Amino acid sequence: MCNRLGPAEALRIWEAATPGDGHTVASFIDGHLDVLSGVEKKTIAEYRRYLSRDIEPMLGHIPLSTLSHTDISRWVNNLREKGSTGKTIQNKLGFLSGCLNVATREGLMPANPAAGVRLPRTVAREMTFLTQEQYALLRAGFTERYQPLLDFLVASGCRFSEATALTPSDVDRVNNTVRISKAWKRTPGSDEGKYELGQPKTRGSIRTVNVPKSVLDHLDYSREWLFTNSHGGPIRLYSWRANVWVNSLAKARRKDPKNPDKVVLEKCPRIHDLRHTCASWLLSAGVPLIIVSAHLGHEDTSVTAKIYGHLDRTAGQAAAAAMAKMLD
Repeated sequence: MCNRLGPAEALRIWEAATPGDGHTVASFIDGHLDVLSGVEKKTIAEYRRYLSRDIEPMLGHIPLSTLSHTDISRWVNNLREKGSTGKTIQNKLGFLSGCLNVATREGLMPANPAAGVRLPRTVAREMTFLTQEQYALLRAGFTERYQPLLDFLVASGCRFSEATALTPSDVDRVNNTVRISKAWKRTPGSDEGKYELGQPKTRGSIRTVNVPKSVLDHLDYSREWLFTNSHGGPIRLYSWRANVWVNSLAKARRKDPKNPDKVVLEKCPRIHDLRHTCASWLLSAGVPLIIVSAHLGHEDTSVTAKIYGHLDRTAGQAAAAAMAKMLD
């Protein structure tokens, strides 16, 4: 502790520690994760990364009973200085606070020192919404093999892990619907090739969505998976993004010195921005927010409103019309 925190802070912790303390912050969280139930293996692996990469270096060695509000505030500020986004810090602080709640209930500390710690305000990356023309430019950068996948992602609003877990039996060609009930999960500590099927992100993500017949008609139903890689196996996010998405996006954005008037894609979307584009198109077409929420598989309509509420101008237009009438 002297080496990590300096003599004064180390002395404060030493004097405050209860004789016989059995846990440091790290040892308690490690033991807590060993018995945590009702959580997917992927989530446990992510929590262990939080512990080893973020919590242990600054807080792990501190005796559990002496952990203070100041310690956690200093830790949060350190995460911000390292470039973590507000959402990432919120997730990590939420995990730590949850662990400390357990320690408090077990009588290992008098109160949860993470309670009331304020999150820093950081600038999050803006979502990218493509117009129909911009999507056409992006689509043209991909080979014919993967264009149906792009069309499906935009039309369905599926997460990539949901779409690539679909099989032909999930599609109802009569009613033009797709049943989404599973998603690929990367197994803990695995290399690129090891995945397992699990449930989608939330309970609300298990859903049936309507997809245009024109999109479904261009899919290949002859294989085990609805969307496959060049070897006929399921598509994996990390390799597909590196080998297909990045190169195709670069092609769509590449300027031609011999043809300076050629229109190219100016925006630089992520794969997940196809889902955002789906939401923006539906809302701009006047589809009610509650329907868009169900289409995307959000747990609650408030989630949709928080993310995309600024795109739904129906209420705002009604307010402006009412005000115009009063002014007239």
